Amino acid sequence: MAISREQKEKVVASLVEGLDGAGSIVLADFTGINVEGMTELRAHMRENNVNFTIVKNTLLKKVFNLIEIDEKEGVFSMMEGPTALAYSADEVLPIKILRNFARNHKGLPQVKGGFVSGETYALAQMIELAEIPSRDELLAKMLGSISSPLQGFVSVSSGIIRKLFYTVIAIKDSREN
Repeated sequence: MAISREQKEKVVASLVEGLDGAGSIVLADFTGINVEGMTELRAHMRENNVNFTIVKNTLLKKVFNLIEIDEKEGVFSMMEGPTALAYSADEVLPIKILRNFARNHKGLPQVKGGFVSGETYALAQMIELAEIPSRDELLAKMLGSISSPLQGFVSVSSGIIRKLFYTVIAIKDSREN
């Protein structure tokens, strides 16, 4: 069913507003995902405050022109076939959710590429971005690295104290005999 010009203008205005402050925009091909899968994907996106929508490529091109993404950027070449759009203020979250979902659902949806922090990213670059550990994971690794030498120091110190304690006990026992 075709949508009216007025509805198209509302869609374009809504997307312009949403994409203007987005840290990342991920384009994906959703072909092959069944209704349950799409519902599950949308729920994951909502839980993580990531916007996910399906847009006609012609409307998406208008939106990109309005937010000053040029055809030279390479994003326009990714708009072939059905296109789903995931975007968020977070630069990494949309691609991470799509990649994790695809791992559990026969590789669907297929990421086409995207636009992150003002730069166009091809599929390979988007996959690399998805593999970056989260902020919490990096902080945990850093804390582990910091605490490791301290744990070693405590372990060595307690060993020295334990040996001193056993030596004192041995001297006491030898004097009693």
